[in-house]
Amino acid sequence: MPKIVWKGVINPDFVFKTEDLPDNSQIIHIPENPMIRSVLFAIPFILLCFFVLWERFKNLSLDKPYLLIGIVLSILLCTVHELLHAIVYPKKCNAYIGIIPKEFIFYMSCSAPLRKRRFILMSLLPMILGIIPLVVFVCTPPDYRILDAILWPMAMMGLVSPSPDYMNVYYVLKEVPQNAYIQDGKNGLYWFVK
Repeated sequence: MPKIVWKGVINPDFVFKTEDLPDNSQIIHIPENPMIRSVLFAIPFILLCFFVLWERFKNLSLDKPYLLIGIVLSILLCTVHELLHAIVYPKKCNAYIGIIPKEFIFYMSCSAPLRKRRFILMSLLPMILGIIPLVVFVCTPPDYRILDAILWPMAMMGLVSPSPDYMNVYYVLKEVPQNAYIQDGKNGLYWFVK
C-alpha cells in the first residue's frame, strides 16, 4: 500500500504534480465531461438495485427516515472508496486523497504506473461498497425493514458512484494492449509499453 496523503478540501483548479511519462506514451481517449458521460455506465447498476428492491418487496417502499441514514453512511464511505483505489498502488509512491466540495467529488490521485490488469482492479475495487450491502439486503429476512432501508441506498450509491471508474475501464479495455502500463498524466490517462 502506498503512503496515503490526506489533501483535504481543494479547489477544482488544483493540479497534482505528475511523474514524467515515457516518450512512447499514448493518451487514452476518454470523452470530455466524463462525470456526465459516465452516468450511462451507472444505468445497469441502477436497474439492478431497483429490480432487487422490486423482487424483494413487490413494491418500491422502504422506511423513508432510515433511507437518509443509508445515504449519509454512503457519503461517509466515499473516503473508503478512495482508499480502496489507493491500496492497489505500490508502496514507494504517494496517493493523495481529498474532496472537491464545489463539484462534490471525492478523489484519489497517484501518478505511479500500473499494469493494465492492476489498473482495472484499482478501478473496480470500490464496487465492494455496493456489492456487500446489496448481498446483505438480499439475504436478510424481509421483516428487517430498518436494516433494509439503510442497506438499499448504500448498495445503490456504492454501485453507482464508481461509474466514472467503469467508464475508464471500458476505454482501457478498448484501447490499451494487454502488456501495457497505465499512468495518470496532466491531461488524463496514458498507456505505454516498457
